[in-house]
Amino acid sequence: MRKLTIVVLALLAMNTLMYAKDYEVTKQAGPYSVKVVLYKNPPVVGDNTVTVAVKDAAGKAVTDVGVRLDYSMPAMPGMPAMRYTAPTTLQGQVYTGKMSFSMPGAWNVKVGIMSRGGTYSIKFNADVQ
Repeated sequence: MRKLTIVVLALLAMNTLMYAKDYEVTKQAGPYSVKVVLYKNPPVVGDNTVTVAVKDAAGKAVTDVGVRLDYSMPAMPGMPAMRYTAPTTLQGQVYTGKMSFSMPGAWNVKVGIMSRGGTYSIKFNADVQ
């Protein structure tokens, strides 16, 4: 009976990992609603695919802006700050890019939206494993 319980718990754990939800952040940036999705949750050291959906007040996809990903880790004792930038490309109605985290820990992420009406941004933290 004990072995059966262990097997059932192991299967439940594997099922949870297989269907884990992506890392998502939705915030307002000026007139735009910005939804960022990292396809690994939690984000990991190495390449992480990112999509950014930008929508106007009516909920319509905005495809004529520039989107840039800036991510950084603050300085720590014996280690300088790390700063990286990742460009994005428009694919359909979302902007896609890759963030390559160089080490685990707390990273600051800024998504910049450059439009004719101005420059806007959202910020969030990612706990990289």
